[in-house]
Amino acid sequence: MNKEFSERMAQAFDYAKMSDIARRIGVPHATVRNYFHGRLPAPEVLIKIAQETNVSLNWLLTGVGEMFLGAPKHLDLGSIFEMKIREIIDRKMAGEDRAAVMDLGTIDLAPVFDVVEAVQTLNDPQKIMNKWFRHEGRKYPNDYGVVFFAGWESYSDDEKVEAIRDAKKVLDRTLKTKRR
Repeated sequence: MNKEFSERMAQAFDYAKMSDIARRIGVPHATVRNYFHGRLPAPEVLIKIAQETNVSLNWLLTGVGEMFLGAPKHLDLGSIFEMKIREIIDRKMAGEDRAAVMDLGTIDLAPVFDVVEAVQTLNDPQKIMNKWFRHEGRKYPNDYGVVFFAGWESYSDDEKVEAIRDAKKVLDRTLKTKRR
């Protein structure tokens, strides 16, 4: 039943990204991911989903009855065509293994910065920090980090990784405080 529920929830939200669904119903992205991996929402969240999408709770939970309550909220001709195309594709794929198709997991998450790889390839704390900030779409203040990186050459690789992570945490807190 949970797989069918997640398919109906995706359809109710017009196959939006998990992050958009999370924002619309006011829950964390990870929680929405759990719903798509088989966990059923709490009753109050089910009600939010039904209200946000104008779908019937009965249809959402069981697949029985009409999908929408009255006229759909945001349904236009394009949405109708997309829904029908998805139904056709679903029927065509019904006999195939769909695990690879449905397991989108972290597809809408940005890749995590690999500190270990950066230490191994760059081995320069300023370059590593600069690369990390660019990865996040920010500019690194080049005059930062002297205290954290004193004695860098004597650090083991693990100590270098920890020094980079510690410096990044402190810098993020400092920059966040300055913006206020």
